Amino acid sequence: MSSQASLQPRRIAIVSHSRARLGGVESYVASIVPALQRAGCEVGCWFESDGDAADPVVPADSVASCWSAGEFADGGIEAVRAWKPDVVYAHGIVSSDRERQLMRLAPAVCFAHSYYGACISGTKTWRVPVVRTCERTLGPGCLAEYYPRRCGGWNPATLVGQYRLQRARLALLGDYARILVASRHMAAEYARHGLADAVRVVPLPVESPEGDAPAARPDEAAAGAPRGPWRLLFLGRFEETKGPHVALESAALVAARTGRDVHLQISGEGSWRGRLTDQAARLEANQPNLHVVITPWLSSEESVRALDRADALLVPSLWPEPFGLVGVEAARRGVPAVAFAVGGIPDWLIDGTTGRLVPATPPTAQAFASAIESMLGDTASVRRMRGACRAAADRFGLDAHLRALGVVFDEVARTSGRAA
Repeated sequence: MSSQASLQPRRIAIVSHSRARLGGVESYVASIVPALQRAGCEVGCWFESDGDAADPVVPADSVASCWSAGEFADGGIEAVRAWKPDVVYAHGIVSSDRERQLMRLAPAVCFAHSYYGACISGTKTWRVPVVRTCERTLGPGCLAEYYPRRCGGWNPATLVGQYRLQRARLALLGDYARILVASRHMAAEYARHGLADAVRVVPLPVESPEGDAPAARPDEAAAGAPRGPWRLLFLGRFEETKGPHVALESAALVAARTGRDVHLQISGEGSWRGRLTDQAARLEANQPNLHVVITPWLSSEESVRALDRADALLVPSLWPEPFGLVGVEAARRGVPAVAFAVGGIPDWLIDGTTGRLVPATPPTAQAFASAIESMLGDTASVRRMRGACRAAADRFGLDAHLRALGVVFDEVARTSGRAA
């Protein structure tokens, strides 16, 4: 049965914060709207904010109805009500009052893309005495731990405001018919908050943007081929929790311990750019066979080219990634990953099959470097991993995602009495 056949034709109101492209949530909305339409559903979109209209997530003429809260005195709530959706499909709204109004218009499903209603700072990470995952449930104790554990910034007004917002969100989650998450880790997080019955794991869809990946690298094609450099790639924000500094230190350790030329490309943007530039210069000065290139964010086409050159993707995240989309994007190109075993990463990285998982208790550059050496030092194993990566990534295709959504929407329709 195709993914389209598994979805009943429903009228689905997708509600989200930004109409402009800002990150992963908007990318998801941009991909799921046309997919639902192809599957026979009628889709309307409500956005809390217009943002930069030059790059809209969903062009207004591509959906049956598109509303922006700023265009209506009541925030567009009555316009959505008049459209009579069968399902409200929510993806994070800043105003808990508007969220409450929207979810009352029809049976409501929330996709918790991150720690929505579960953490003041949204990172679920303690930075003191060492960086590690926080396993607390959201409550007054979080206020007591916030500064000693360096959970976020220092502004007390921001702390109180975010705490109130997340508490309001947590209360709202209990009223959703279903809560969707991308990984088993996130399901466990909401189970700790007493929401296990409503939670369903629906892995995110990841499509390869540029056709099939190359079948083999030149230095893997035949025994006795020249020994080339190891090419490592980091794609992500330049922030402490993403671990780009760990990627740099690990690459330097690999170069020092193996004597091989190691090429590391770090692409992204963030507040740590200056620190990373300085760190790279120091490491290259001390290790002549280490070569580092730091670039801004890559376009889709540039990302594909970078992945197709890479021997390994480095995912040294120190925070518990809710999913870790970049790892599946790399797997679709046949690129194995080395990553700390945090958050949702073990859902897509199969240790020894599609890459290497590194223990994160605590996360160290030494352990990360050892995993890189162990993986890339076995050429036959890397060849097998490339094929396994492509096969494993098929679990995260758009068709599989739509089938899972269809199951959830059917459950919601039956329990609400709106079954087709």
